[in-house]
Amino acid sequence: MPSLRAAEHHRVDAALSQPGGVALHAGVFRRNATRWRDEPLHRGLKVIMLDGDVHSRIEDRTAWRLQGPTLFLAWNTGQAQGADAFEAGVDQQYAMVSLPDTALWSELGLEPDFFKRLAPGQPSSEPIVWHGAAGRDARRIADQVRVCAFDGAARRLYLAAKGLELAAVALAQATRTAALSAEPTHAAARELDAAHEARRRLLADLRQPPGASELARDFGLHTRKLEQAFKRVFGLSMARCVQEARLVRGRDLILNGGMSVSEAAWHVGYAPAHFSVAFRRRFNASPSALR
Repeated sequence: MPSLRAAEHHRVDAALSQPGGVALHAGVFRRNATRWRDEPLHRGLKVIMLDGDVHSRIEDRTAWRLQGPTLFLAWNTGQAQGADAFEAGVDQQYAMVSLPDTALWSELGLEPDFFKRLAPGQPSSEPIVWHGAAGRDARRIADQVRVCAFDGAARRLYLAAKGLELAAVALAQATRTAALSAEPTHAAARELDAAHEARRRLLADLRQPPGASELARDFGLHTRKLEQAFKRVFGLSMARCVQEARLVRGRDLILNGGMSVSEAAWHVGYAPAHFSVAFRRRFNASPSALR
């Protein structure tokens, strides 16, 4: 039987590299095989907004998996190796910004200890790594970078500004998550666990996900408490989380699953007309244009 795996490709939508300053790259690629690829870690701060599916690891630490719209942050000032294994046949949309460590100290006043506070459960030595579900602001910035219509100096200035904005959004979200994790009360830990379990259950059945009140009742929490904990951890409400997952999954079913717009809408719990409207609002394109 012939292989149905998608051919490997890479499209670059934006690229900016300033010696000693901010660098930003955005685009989409797809691997035709899932295999580990090693590369040295950037010295300084790297922030990636990824809408895809990848297994990652650093040095000899336990690997983790990033799925769906995700923010990833890494801080490193030494010699370290990382490795990624991107899932075959999955479109990996990314916006990536990197800043050298010297610029963060001299120009922005960020001390190394700041990053250690973002990951209190990790080893004290670098690299420092944080990741979490991307909120609305991070997704908006990534979309704006990919469709930037400026040229020349205006384009370079715009991309540099958006790169710094994406880094700021990631740091803000990581700081909020770290503060929540550091709360000593049993109630905070319980709400944190409930938020993660709620997300798992919401994404497990996109056609008929459980409601917020049902989830809160199952966890023994007030609905408002669960909603607040979920937004602190993931940067968006439960309803927005489901909507984003539905649209991303629907797009994948049309692009890679061979489904019609109506079929994809049904599979993710939308009426076709409502799916088309929400899809156009999210991706600035009609789903029928993907066929």
